[in-house]
Amino acid sequence: MTTTPYETDHYQPSGFGQSDEGLLSPDAAIDAELNGDLEADEPDTDLDGIDDESGAGNSKAKASAKPSRGLFRRVAAKTIEVQGASDTVRALAAAQLGCSDEVIDLTTSIMAAGRMSTSPLGDIEAIQDAIKQDPFSVGITATALGRARLKVIWTLLHTLGTVGTPTPPASDVKAGMAVAKAVNDLSEDNQFELIAAAELLKRS
Repeated sequence: MTTTPYETDHYQPSGFGQSDEGLLSPDAAIDAELNGDLEADEPDTDLDGIDDESGAGNSKAKASAKPSRGLFRRVAAKTIEVQGASDTVRALAAAQLGCSDEVIDLTTSIMAAGRMSTSPLGDIEAIQDAIKQDPFSVGITATALGRARLKVIWTLLHTLGTVGTPTPPASDVKAGMAVAKAVNDLSEDNQFELIAAAELLKRS
């Protein structure tokens, strides 16, 4: 029986479905809603600009804005969700946002984060597909992601304990090969934790 450097004859499906793709990208709709969640209060008036000659007052309308109750509800709900997540899931989410896994800090970072242009979960799935479809070129697939994306994946793998050092090898080729091997070694529990972290990063 032919084996590969990653023992692909023992490969188990990742458990990631099509519906899980892009889980690490916050909803675009929330961006629009957050921008539109400011309600104008009734305008206030003051008597600035009194004309020295006529004594007539020119009122100026001032509209103040405040967050809506809906936004407060979403923040409160996300705080409860973050508080109920496991330590590992919070650590995975925090690693992607560059913040601490403390509940308030993580919740604030999630709600304030912009949309991510790439998904670490999607990159991991791409590597898993390469392991299954073309295992001998999986190192090339991983290396082609580029240094920045490999570092994000490496941070997640280190959080899960599947790589031993906090930073990847200096060589991109070695980093790609090491990432591919570590991704192949992910357990089913690891995969569920990655999906849970992706869900936690959603703002709604």
